[in-house]
Amino acid sequence: MSSQNIKMAIADMFEGLSSSNFDNFRHELLHRKEGPRVARIRVEGKSRLEITNVLVSTFTETGAVGVAVEMLREIHCNEEADQLGKCRFMQNENRAESSAEH
Repeated sequence: MSSQNIKMAIADMFEGLSSSNFDNFRHELLHRKEGPRVARIRVEGKSRLEITNVLVSTFTETGAVGVAVEMLREIHCNEEADQLGKCRFMQNENRAESSAEH
């Protein structure tokens, strides 16, 4: 799955979140214990698309979906986490197919 598709999947998920859940997501992202940490200035007051870009630039395409799923579960948005998790599963399948071809 290309980085553009990953960004689109994350951005689409954010569009489906209520404002309250999106604020909770940003809060959890700021207080995430594992590294790399995200600076407050990169998160506070940022739009859904900006947070999508922060996720991908901080955690790479490979990690962004996993971190988003983790944060969604933290804020009890399990349905959204499951949907995005399917995207990660497809990403892993595509990577395996690509490796097998080489």
